[in-house]
Amino acid sequence: MSLHLSADDYAGHTLTAPAPAVPPATGFRRRAVGLSAAVGGLLVTAGFATTVWETGEGTLAYLDSLSVDPLRSQVAAVLLFFGYMGITPTLLALAAMTRRRGRVLGSLALMLSWIGTLALPGLLVTDFYDLSIRQHLAPDVAVQVSEGAQNLPLAAFLGGPTIMLVFLGLALGAVAGRRAGFLHWSLALTIVASVGLIMVPALRYSAAANIVGGALLGLYLLVVGIRALRMSDREWVTGTRECR
Repeated sequence: MSLHLSADDYAGHTLTAPAPAVPPATGFRRRAVGLSAAVGGLLVTAGFATTVWETGEGTLAYLDSLSVDPLRSQVAAVLLFFGYMGITPTLLALAAMTRRRGRVLGSLALMLSWIGTLALPGLLVTDFYDLSIRQHLAPDVAVQVSEGAQNLPLAAFLGGPTIMLVFLGLALGAVAGRRAGFLHWSLALTIVASVGLIMVPALRYSAAANIVGGALLGLYLLVVGIRALRMSDREWVTGTRECR
């Protein structure tokens, strides 16, 4: 008796690979990541709205803005500290969405964003130091101390270029999420618009522009978080969009 099967023996039969197993903790972890990202977006929006923005150029104008309403400045710093932490679960959600499609862009987005994302919340601690400096030192001395800290040789590694890479990574992550079928392409525009409103020199001292820019960043985190919450556990594990 022959053990070889002909093409006719396979006619009408489709061979399919078994569906990957979904670990028991997947649902909890997916919801935790999605909720953390969404809450982070709301906190970022609230933090930007609470901030007392400087109205002029220079370090003294910045220090004065902190001391105008010390309690409000502290609340804003705390909100932004925990809000920026929401970028980390956002990146985790993007990694899950792009594990099968959009992998190159998704991996590049993570690579560009990680260092700045981990450093960003810590920068808010300096608001408390700068506030105290302005309250306890003469204006010229306060400026000298604040600028001295910023001008230290390694200080640039905690801000500047690394922060811009976060925004670039988030924009690429949105494009990768679109290619994977989980996000809309317009989400990348929210990051571009956010950077434009916050970083463009002509709008630098506009409170309205800064608040709207922060709200767009918060919207990005919120949308990614909600999308993660709406994913199925199998989508989270496989990175493949299901037809529902």
